[in-house]
Amino acid sequence: MTDLFHLVIAVLLVLVAAYLPGFWTVRALAGSRLLALSLAPAISAAVAGIGAMVAPVVGLDWSWLSFAGSGAVLVLAAWILARRGVRLPATLLDGPLVARRSPAALVAWIGALTAALAVTIGPIAARAGRPDAVLERYDTLFHLTALTYIRETGNASSLNLNAVANTAGRPASYPAAFHDLAALVPLVDIPIVLNGTVLALALVPWILGTALLARVVFPRVTWAPPAVALVATLIPASPVNLWIHLSPVPNLAGFAALSGALAGAVALWTALAAQADPAPQEAACPPRGGIAPAPARQAVIAALLAIGLAGAGLALLHPNVAVTALILLAVLTTVTGLPQWRRRPWLIAVPVLAMLPVAVLAYTPLGARVTGFAGGLQVPWWNALAEVGLGLLTVWPMALGVVMAALWWPGLVTALRTPQRWLTVAWLVLAVMYLDAAVDSPLNLSVLYFRGQDRIAIPLAMLSALLVVPGLQAWAGLLRRTLDVDAARGRRPVIAVLVVLATVAALSSIPTRLDNAAKNLAEHYPGRGRFLQADELAQFARTAPQLDRDRSILASPYSGAAHMYALHGLPAYLPVAGVALNDSDRAAIEAVPLAGSSPAHCRALLDQGIGYVYQERLLYQFDPAFRSIGERGDDLGTVVFETEHSRLIRIECDPGQ
Repeated sequence: MTDLFHLVIAVLLVLVAAYLPGFWTVRALAGSRLLALSLAPAISAAVAGIGAMVAPVVGLDWSWLSFAGSGAVLVLAAWILARRGVRLPATLLDGPLVARRSPAALVAWIGALTAALAVTIGPIAARAGRPDAVLERYDTLFHLTALTYIRETGNASSLNLNAVANTAGRPASYPAAFHDLAALVPLVDIPIVLNGTVLALALVPWILGTALLARVVFPRVTWAPPAVALVATLIPASPVNLWIHLSPVPNLAGFAALSGALAGAVALWTALAAQADPAPQEAACPPRGGIAPAPARQAVIAALLAIGLAGAGLALLHPNVAVTALILLAVLTTVTGLPQWRRRPWLIAVPVLAMLPVAVLAYTPLGARVTGFAGGLQVPWWNALAEVGLGLLTVWPMALGVVMAALWWPGLVTALRTPQRWLTVAWLVLAVMYLDAAVDSPLNLSVLYFRGQDRIAIPLAMLSALLVVPGLQAWAGLLRRTLDVDAARGRRPVIAVLVVLATVAALSSIPTRLDNAAKNLAEHYPGRGRFLQADELAQFARTAPQLDRDRSILASPYSGAAHMYALHGLPAYLPVAGVALNDSDRAAIEAVPLAGSSPAHCRALLDQGIGYVYQERLLYQFDPAFRSIGERGDDLGTVVFETEHSRLIRIECDPGQ
């Protein structure tokens, strides 16, 4: 019960950090409440990421004090700019999220969303079993280690965080906004902090952001925001499911924030386009009551500042999220601006400027860390086409995805005949990128996503959820024509049947969700490797107080020992699975079989501060670089504990003179 309370506290603290600075920054620029909510997670990520880089420069540890100071500076600057006339324009987000409805309708939507959350989170919680469960994925170890490192050192800078990936602690860059927000949770155990932060950032910005995006894209469809929020909660390729599938948590948190950031960007672009073109437009927005419209130039400056801050936050969560945002903005501004290019040729510069950073990252050494990546799941082209066409994306394919595809496919077609046609174009662009990643195409269109279709699946699912709205409208029109159900009394039985079918489809996904969650959360799963074993966890918990914390444990990073830094504060010499080895590291690894009888090899261990060797036969995966750690060692020293598959040895060899 205490751990569950700590999990709730972690979720709440992270949500406060993820919304307050960004919300008040937009409000200070005279933006509406919904516009502020849409941009808040991305701007707050910028506050955290930039503040964490500034903190060590001015001699501060990363804490609520430095975070609050960073946020206060930004809000104050925004307020000063607004006083000088730099204010955001009125947008489609100036009204309520949903139109006023009867209490019964409101209760029905809230109940449906609550039930959808239960269907989505329930299987994960059931397989996890406890709030401090450790997800058995490669990336999880890095994030646990990074959060422990920040808590221990007070340094959360993106310019430094990748120091955990080498044994020398050499500073190296890593986009750290996710970790910066998570590290604000004090005292709570690190695994609970990580799980709570992911739940907070993968669910709330995603669900609320897609609802806000629907409000902007379909301003006249009053039921669009709650319907899209419901679909986004249940859709298989969601950020929370990507967490259990692969654990790229900064990436999935960024994609969750992207939905709201895109809503804000679309709203601002639409408002500025309406100001620039005096001709009546469907999306033109009246000025707020009592507030004169901002001058066009100052409104543009304010919009660029807001969108720029949101873009910086997305980049500090994960650069490929900012890349996705730029691609979607390029599509939006191209498709909606194309009719005006002849009269306003300068509009061509907007999509060109949006794509310029993407091209620079893809085709210059600046993106080498990503573009040089080799690997990823490759499938035959016909399989890839089926995944996209049937809604069976690689993140948790299930029958529910096919049902949803039947809803958004008509929307994909009919949207081409509406002002929302940019949605169809954007969906097609992301679908092509997904196919490129799935087949490892030589075109390398997905190179900035580690050639991983699982990452591209999330923004593709976001657009698919939106296209459910015109899809439902198309199906409704078909039903009206074929069943003659125009009258309200005639519609009710049809609606009741459709609700029952939707409920059955959602509930039918639970067995698949349980199985997918078990793959990376259950203690054992056929064919899946594990870092942690129950008996070694118990032994480390028992012996941790007796171990010398000034000496590190040498073990394969694919064993459970690497997690002991986050779980018990025991230093692991090889702290993450992707550790960069130097010559001293290789010498220490190769010394293990010989150190018991060779003083020189004994010194190779002790000189690196290694006090223990952990030998494990049940590894998450085998890497020959660490083979020697598991060889021999009987004469190395005292066995601290032993299980059926592993042992921890205290080094007591003779280093000689």
